Amino acid sequence: MKYLETVFSLLFTASVASTVILLLLLLIRKLFQKNLKPRVVHILWFLVLIKLLVPIAPQSPISLFNVLPQTLPMEWNSVQKSKQPTPFTETGSSTEIQSNYIDVKKQLPEFTLNRADEPGSSVIIRSSQDHFPGITDGLTWLSIGSWVWLGGLLCLGGYYLFSALIFRKRVGNSIKIEDIEVLTVLEACKQRLNIKKRIYAYETSHLRSPCLHGLWRPKIYLPEDIGTIADSNQLTHILMHELIHYKRKDLWINSLWALSVGIHWYNPLVWLSVRKMKADQEVACDASVLETLGEREALSYGMTLLMLSRSFSQQPSPQINLSHFGDNKYEAKRRMMMITKFKKGSYRLSAAAIFLIIVLSAILLTNASDAGKATELDTAAQVANPNLDLYPIYNDSFRWFHSLDRALDFPKYNFKIPDYLPEGYQLQSVLYYTNFTSSNNTNLIDVASITFVSNFGQKNEQTIDVKASKGSGNLLEEDQLRGAPYPQSANKTPEYRQEAVTIGNVEGTLFTDRRHYKKRPETGKSFYWQDDNVWYAIDYYSEHMSQEELTKMVQSFVFPQQVQHVRYDGDGNSFPLYDERDLLAAKNILGFKVKIPLELPGLKLSGSRLLRAGDQNTAYAFRQATDALWTDYGAPHDSSIYDVNDNFSLYQSKEPLFDTSKLSLTRMLKINGVEISAYEDKNHVYFAPSKEVKLPYYLWKQDDIYYTAVFSGMDKYQEDNLKAIISAPVQ
Repeated sequence: MKYLETVFSLLFTASVASTVILLLLLLIRKLFQKNLKPRVVHILWFLVLIKLLVPIAPQSPISLFNVLPQTLPMEWNSVQKSKQPTPFTETGSSTEIQSNYIDVKKQLPEFTLNRADEPGSSVIIRSSQDHFPGITDGLTWLSIGSWVWLGGLLCLGGYYLFSALIFRKRVGNSIKIEDIEVLTVLEACKQRLNIKKRIYAYETSHLRSPCLHGLWRPKIYLPEDIGTIADSNQLTHILMHELIHYKRKDLWINSLWALSVGIHWYNPLVWLSVRKMKADQEVACDASVLETLGEREALSYGMTLLMLSRSFSQQPSPQINLSHFGDNKYEAKRRMMMITKFKKGSYRLSAAAIFLIIVLSAILLTNASDAGKATELDTAAQVANPNLDLYPIYNDSFRWFHSLDRALDFPKYNFKIPDYLPEGYQLQSVLYYTNFTSSNNTNLIDVASITFVSNFGQKNEQTIDVKASKGSGNLLEEDQLRGAPYPQSANKTPEYRQEAVTIGNVEGTLFTDRRHYKKRPETGKSFYWQDDNVWYAIDYYSEHMSQEELTKMVQSFVFPQQVQHVRYDGDGNSFPLYDERDLLAAKNILGFKVKIPLELPGLKLSGSRLLRAGDQNTAYAFRQATDALWTDYGAPHDSSIYDVNDNFSLYQSKEPLFDTSKLSLTRMLKINGVEISAYEDKNHVYFAPSKEVKLPYYLWKQDDIYYTAVFSGMDKYQEDNLKAIISAPVQ
């Protein structure tokens, strides 16, 4: 399913980009058709065809798309849900603002590393698999669009195939021409064009226009009464025209256009482009014929075209890949105008024409460069604060990432990753952490853990964890294997079964959890093995992955640069801001400059995250409906004015995150000319504070950006911090 969605997303983006090129080409065609050579006009159609069939292109600073707004629907994977912010609930909330101390568990986006709901676990980093509110069980827009697109493609392909079979049946009884005059003319034309392939001519009563058909075994079909109508000179024109189609590979080109129509069947401009392209193809073919026969033959060739257009009464089905001599009256008139004005050399490409085609290719076939997308908000960030630390509570002993590429910017050691996943799984997160159980760190291990998720946020959510570790300790003894809950006492019997197994030619140990819980019918399992001094583990549940899928997964492990079949880009997912690179990425997504003061009166920055609407990698109870920046501030441990639990969170977004109709207005205030509304959440719609702590909400709009500050404690100093936020410069 994910491969289908990826293909459709790429092709849809290519379709939108091709529409821009197509509209530009139609404008050029209309304005400069009389000044452009027929061959140049036909070649320009290749630019549209390439863009339709090749969705991936290099970046260029001169690309047309640098100056166009980047509004393509790339965020397909957002879940269908209400536009109103989803309430916080006390269950599973990982964003409660009740404590100044922001521990690792609170800051994690609820990764599925181990079973936090099972007793006896002593893992340092735990996660929850609860069903979080705010996620609607349902298909994504990308899933729906992908299946509709595939259905249309299959239906159209079936129609093309049916039409081709009907055509072959109708011309199946065609008679091979043995007339000496026709064969002599055909052979003379082939010699003149230096065509050595055997091409036969047939008579048929089912066509009223000469045509060429067949990719591998091309055949020329002539109406059965053509011999009584056309003389040898006209036969030369007709056969030369069809042979030029063969030499120019027009049938192969038409096949690619048919493929593009099938792929982009939902785009009406693609259908229009095929009609216009074929008309220009015929004009270019006429020009090539006259270039071969000579300018003196132009009038006679035009008379042949006129004769055939008058007798033309039946046009073959557009679903049949033919290159036929005849055409409708409008296009025949256009071709006649070109023929009457034809001059020797009109078919050849001049240096100016070649230069024009190269320049247009560079402009139209390349994508917008990163430099082209950058705005002044980017360049300002690139020169300031080169050592910016936006997540000071995290360090090299613990970090989480939304993509593998970003994780590899913080190198640990070389480790392999799977290039195969069971159907429906996608990357949720990459986690780096160290773990140890001995007091002197003698058994410390360095772990890289990758979590894959299926049915994210739903009741049947499923996860697979892949871990790589190095160090003096091991994942088993430090209780890091899902299938092996390690006993904390030497007198306790292990609650797991282990067996030496070989899976996919890899020798290792399979651990199976022997505990039984009524709420968890599936069984935790871990396959554990060593490769080049690195220990690997695949943690899963028995009901979520078959033995065959496990084997494929184990066999697929490669180094990151060799991955071909699994996406590790984390597109559309939330991510933490560690440094300048993350800040730049966040601003490009949000589309505005942000406020992240590193210090406020008596407070310090704890961390900052970009929250993506409808992400698939975090399970914060607050599921906002638009992209937002979430920043936390807390009091230092030695603060003399704040309580240890005092802190507050700041949200920034282009759209309001909180529904004020669900809150109670308490007062209005004005700071530095900015009006601020203060609210209380008496019904605990969003946050669920403790009985002792109230959470006032301050909402305001400044420079078209919506801000929300939610305080926990610091009652005497809330307005001081609001003033500092409002006065803080954007970056």
